[in-house]
Amino acid sequence: MSEGKPSTGKQRQIAISEFFEKNKHFLGFDSLHRAIITAVKESVDNSLDACEEERILPEIRIEVSRLKGDRIELIAQDNGPGIPRSSIEHVFGKFLLGSRFHAIRQTRGQRGIGITGVVMYSQLTTGAKTRVISKVEGDS
Repeated sequence: MSEGKPSTGKQRQIAISEFFEKNKHFLGFDSLHRAIITAVKESVDNSLDACEEERILPEIRIEVSRLKGDRIELIAQDNGPGIPRSSIEHVFGKFLLGSRFHAIRQTRGQRGIGITGVVMYSQLTTGAKTRVISKVEGDS
């Protein structure tokens, strides 16, 4: 792991993966059991936030399956507005202040790690890719 890069003032920049590794106990990923709970919670929170913003009565389906060994498959489906294809990498690949931070008041999850933390934990522990499918009206 790197020492980090000097930044302005007394702050320093570190890689997101380094921050995650050093703080996974705080972020809800210190054990497989907690990681599953965190992943389900973040998925449901995202679905609820998206449906609330669009004033849609949420329909959410979460499926958790044990694969070989300690590998888990999580499938989250909802009837929300979806994520435009061009935004998927940004939403699932960067730490944000909250997906609804600049829209209406965000009522769930305030740490800003969210679903990105779930994706990072998955990739750091399995080395496998994350598959995201989103359907948006008018998106081809």
